[in-house]
Order: sequence, then structure tokens, then C-alpha cells
Amino acid sequence: MSERTTTHDGDWLVVPLPPLERGWRWARIVEQLAGAGPARFRVRWVGNDRDSVVVPPDGYRIESAAEWPEPPSSAIGLWPHPADDPVPDPS
Repeated sequence: MSERTTTHDGDWLVVPLPPLERGWRWARIVEQLAGAGPARFRVRWVGNDRDSVVVPPDGYRIESAAEWPEPPSSAIGLWPHPADDPVPDPS
């Protein structure tokens, strides 16, 4: 699906992991970039606090933010380092 795709800011870009890893990586779409050529998106991957610009690989899909306000528990992303997001002490 490398053709241009219409999305809304806040939708999810879902891309397949390599075949041996089996899974999907989810990113919140911040912006669909204009211009000729394949679809390009500015996204923020699950668990990351920085934006990336990507041309999605074959097999990607768009999921509506209205249907998925949060990514599913199976979403794979870059998770924060514990020192950056410490677990609160229960005491």
C-alpha cells in the first residue's frame, strides 16, 4: 500500500515487523506530509517522545483514532528507559 493514503492527524500507522519477529509496530500520525511520490508521515512511535518521518513499508495499514483511542496491548514500540519513567514507590 505505497500509494497516497488519506488519514487524519491522530490516526495510527501500523507497520509489520520483520517476518521472523511476527508483530506490528504502532505509531500515532502527527501529520501526513504533502508532495508527490509515496505516502510519507510524521509519526510518534508507541513509547517514544520524538517524532519520526517515515515512508511506510509494504503491508502497512492505517487504524482510525476513533476506533483505537489507545494502541492495543500487543502494540510494539520503543519503551521508555526506567530511569526516564520510574515506577513510583508504593510505600
